[in-house]
Amino acid sequence: MSPMKDILEQSTLRLPSGWRTVLWMCVALGVLMFIIGLATGTAQRTWQAFLINTVFWGGMAQAGVMLAVIWQITDAKWGRPYKRIAEGFGAFLPVAFVMFVLVFFGAKYLYAWVAHPMHEKAGYLNMGFFVTRNVIGLLVLFGMSHWFIRTSLAPDLSLARRLIPGWGGGFAEHMLKGFGEHDQEVVRLEKRSRRLAPAVGILYAFIITMVAFDYVMSLDQEWYSTLFGVYFFVGNLYSALTLMLIIVTVARRLPGLSEYMTINRFNDLAKLTFAISMLYTYMAFSQYLVIWYSNLPEEAPFLVIRSIDPTPWKPLFWTLVVVLFGVPFLGLMSRTVSRIPVLVSAIAGVLWLGQWWAHYLLVVPSVQVSHGGDFHFVFGLHEILMTVGFAGMFFLSFFGFMSRVPVLPISDKHLCKSWHGH
Repeated sequence: MSPMKDILEQSTLRLPSGWRTVLWMCVALGVLMFIIGLATGTAQRTWQAFLINTVFWGGMAQAGVMLAVIWQITDAKWGRPYKRIAEGFGAFLPVAFVMFVLVFFGAKYLYAWVAHPMHEKAGYLNMGFFVTRNVIGLLVLFGMSHWFIRTSLAPDLSLARRLIPGWGGGFAEHMLKGFGEHDQEVVRLEKRSRRLAPAVGILYAFIITMVAFDYVMSLDQEWYSTLFGVYFFVGNLYSALTLMLIIVTVARRLPGLSEYMTINRFNDLAKLTFAISMLYTYMAFSQYLVIWYSNLPEEAPFLVIRSIDPTPWKPLFWTLVVVLFGVPFLGLMSRTVSRIPVLVSAIAGVLWLGQWWAHYLLVVPSVQVSHGGDFHFVFGLHEILMTVGFAGMFFLSFFGFMSRVPVLPISDKHLCKSWHGH
């Protein structure tokens, strides 16, 4: 029996039915909290929590696809065993699109420009143009991402069905409609992937920058930063990598996968996370330095209300500096630590939670500023239960996809066992 056939039979990322029930309960709690929040006079806080989770989970899903794109463009052999897991994040994109669209219905509670637009920005910040450009942009980006994932997946499903007739059931049959002779299709779809990958990468940079400007930066319509888009999409990559480290720590325990997801390659993934964390810190510091040095009245309030007394977010701001920069710098830089999966996944969990709080800090102060309210720290059942609901939807989408596909890109010519041992 071939090693790949063994992996197909024994190593599918499938949720036990009990965990699936738990995730559906999480979704139900999130939906219930959303309805109760709107019905009990806390609409602004409800939409605020909804927006935080939409940009966090939706951005992370698209960043996962972007990691697969990066490994495709660079022909990175070390990253090939993780490519399918990265593509699995993209299974949440249809849900994310619906969430981004739903934000439009809460716009009046979030964006001051809906009712009181600035004359200088009214041509850009108006609901008609806001909805049109984001719907079109997200449809194009998510559609191209889906095309890229489908192109990458089809040869693997075809090979899986050759090794085990009927593997993948109806899902594989649907995905393989129109699929020709295997060897020829592998070559054809590899060429297509090479064309699609740069296109998705460019679209990611432009459209996620637009999303950052529209959904987050425009919460405070007086503030602007040309660097914010880069900071935002690098942060999405940071979030996706930390979650991937946690998932890979579990996945490599499945039969046969540790021969591909070796400790050396796990170390490479941890080092990439460390590199992205340093890039993220550089972008954040660059933005901080420019705002602090220029001290312009339209820029400085964004920084002042988050990092200087007497606002309630100062402790969170400086805690995030320590967590998102200090923890990876002291932890993941060490080769010894980066080769201990359990310890790395614990560090990754802290960084992942830190990224959620970074999104919280981007959204909440700006909403309070734009609506002229008192500055106050708000965190409770609204934020917890709606985050739990989004987490349930994300992991149901991810595991629903991964349970139907080979966990490794088995037809990829760059997939190989490590020659550096375990």
